[in-house]
Amino acid sequence: MKPAYIDTSFILSILLETENSSLAEQVLEAQHSPRLVISGIAFNETVYVATYEYYKQRGIAKGKYSLRKIIVRQGYPREVIDALNSFLKDLEVEIIGDYFNYNEYLQILNDFKLLPNDAQIALTCRHYGINTILTFDEDFKRVPWLKTVP
Repeated sequence: MKPAYIDTSFILSILLETENSSLAEQVLEAQHSPRLVISGIAFNETVYVATYEYYKQRGIAKGKYSLRKIIVRQGYPREVIDALNSFLKDLEVEIIGDYFNYNEYLQILNDFKLLPNDAQIALTCRHYGINTILTFDEDFKRVPWLKTVP
């Protein structure tokens, strides 16, 4: 059985309390794919957003532009890194390499009107033959080779 790609929005709904948290947990419990994968681009996004939310909830980050200075001073929160590591380990999520081909990337970017990171994820999924993505990002519904879950 082919793996399912796990997107940033889905992971954040597990790690942080969001409107989609309970649905994300239900999806994980019902997931039929024996293998979950993530690539570097989604991993990077997850670290960034989770770090921002951590510092924002504590009143330290006032905006995303202040995050760089906060990271220089305080680093990445141990709680964020530990939670992400635990999540990946508990679900045995495999980290795969991002695939990049300039012409294919531009085609996907333009054809499906995706943000740059989403185009990279769609391209990576196509390259590896992944046809299922666990995500709350509606934009992936425009990608014909990806089935979005939920």
